[in-house]
Amino acid sequence: MNKVVAIVLLLIGAQVNLSALVPAAAGQAPPPWWTGGGILWPFFTDTHGLLPAGSSLRETFTPLLGIAAATCFLLAAAALIGWLVPAQWFPWLVVAGAVASVGLQVIWISGWAIVPLLVDAVLLWAVLGMHATVTMLRA
Repeated sequence: MNKVVAIVLLLIGAQVNLSALVPAAAGQAPPPWWTGGGILWPFFTDTHGLLPAGSSLRETFTPLLGIAAATCFLLAAAALIGWLVPAQWFPWLVVAGAVASVGLQVIWISGWAIVPLLVDAVLLWAVLGMHATVTMLRA
């Protein structure tokens, strides 16, 4: 994995998790394919996931996990680029972001959760399996 691929995956992970803050209305069709469709916007208010639609638990955990995952992914991208975030934080930020993202996707589990879960899996594999560091990815 190189720096550009890692940054793209981190930005996709951040965008997908932030889209949980504004799920599509019940009965609404996925956004058009040229905007990423349900792949980049996998949350719909009528999704029958792990927690029931409209439940207070889902309404509480969704913004917490979505913002936490997106923040971690954006900070990891900043560390990779060299903006204000120490490079040593990169692996921890990726793991924390992926864990929050997986939690969010499981709560809202649907067919649209496959791509975000794959992004999380690739990022975790890079950090935990390949032992990717900022230095290695920048090379």
